[in-house]
Amino acid sequence: MNATLKSGKPTLRLVEDYIKSTNESFMFLLLAGYMWLYVHRPFEVWSSLGALHVERLYMAVTIVYWLLFARKSWIPNPLNAAFLALVLVVLTAWWSSLYRETGRNEVEDYLKVVVFYVLVVSTIRNERDLRRIITVFLVVTALYVMHSFWEFHNGRHQWRQGIIRMVGVGKTYADPNSFGATIVCTLPMVFPLWNSWRKWWQRGLLAVFVGVSLVCIIHTGSRMAFCGLCALGIILVLSSRYRFRLLILLAAALPIVWNALPADRQNRFRTIIDPSYGPENAWQSAQGRIEGFNDGLRLWSKNPLLGIGPGAFGTVMGHGFQTHNLYGQTLSELGTCGGAALALVLLAFLANVWQARQFMRRGPPGAGVFPYQVSLAVGTAVVLLLFMGWGGHNLFRYHWLWYGAFLVIALHCQRQEVEHAWEAEFVPDYYPLLEGQCS
Repeated sequence: MNATLKSGKPTLRLVEDYIKSTNESFMFLLLAGYMWLYVHRPFEVWSSLGALHVERLYMAVTIVYWLLFARKSWIPNPLNAAFLALVLVVLTAWWSSLYRETGRNEVEDYLKVVVFYVLVVSTIRNERDLRRIITVFLVVTALYVMHSFWEFHNGRHQWRQGIIRMVGVGKTYADPNSFGATIVCTLPMVFPLWNSWRKWWQRGLLAVFVGVSLVCIIHTGSRMAFCGLCALGIILVLSSRYRFRLLILLAAALPIVWNALPADRQNRFRTIIDPSYGPENAWQSAQGRIEGFNDGLRLWSKNPLLGIGPGAFGTVMGHGFQTHNLYGQTLSELGTCGGAALALVLLAFLANVWQARQFMRRGPPGAGVFPYQVSLAVGTAVVLLLFMGWGGHNLFRYHWLWYGAFLVIALHCQRQEVEHAWEAEFVPDYYPLLEGQCS
């Protein structure tokens, strides 16, 4: 009887391991599908899917599976508390707003991003899964960008401010400026995978994605996306050990690239510093960003604690437009509490990146390299969000929370790898002594 039980234990363990592996794989597939639905938004592209509200059904199925079957653990991190504070401010400001119905869709969409943050942080816990979830993020964004590029090739565009401008598929992020910002904020995540992938076809796919992304940014005619792309290039050059060589190469390549642009794009981007190269409404659009900030400050002075509520800026101002400015948006719609919560989020991002840098400096060589590169990529993306926030109301963009989740997991993985590496170096030095004492 005992022999039977003993022989049955390995079989039972294999079954348990298989079930655990299957549950983890299925949960990961659900997360991948969630990302695709949110980024590509097929329910906005095809109206039949929109009528069925497939995204809500999918989210409900994912949450139920997570509650019943997924292996869950929570990673302690200051970002969790910072994001919780921001979410509570958003909900309180919305609930107390006189324009609650106006902001209902924006709050509902934001809560979907919050749910994804919780799902990812509680289920992704090792470097392999971190690499996979970032790969999925780039794949779904690439599908969205390629689909939009194909539609542009087939004639789908907008005529605005004197030029043809590429738009994204769907509605939420279809605007040329929003579409361009989506691409720019995604590009930093290419570099951790580029450094960790060694096969030519893997890097080839990344190069194709980057190339198509650059073409799409040019076709959007978005000046803020163009400035964000330039800022990203400057950050990458200055952070490289070959910065002087790259600066020389950039100085030689920039005139060639600039002259290769169509004349209408050159004039469009010249309006960044000289409005005379574009129509009057292009200058008014740029001024609208400054006015949005100033109007946001005025609304904040009248509603200092919690603001006017999420998504209510255009309704209160009477023109129906958004602030097109992150800082005016935050203060006017969420008040001082929202500004303080956003500051906490930024401090938490900074603390995480600083801690990742400390691990890399003090840890054993080669330990936690990929998670560290993810942390740097997230830090770069946050800088871009803040920079482009002067020309876009991006407070409720999914990048904040998704990159926060990536950073939490990356720091957790890096800490584990550094600790394990220290243990591996520590044990052999003392093992002979322990062996002698035991004998």
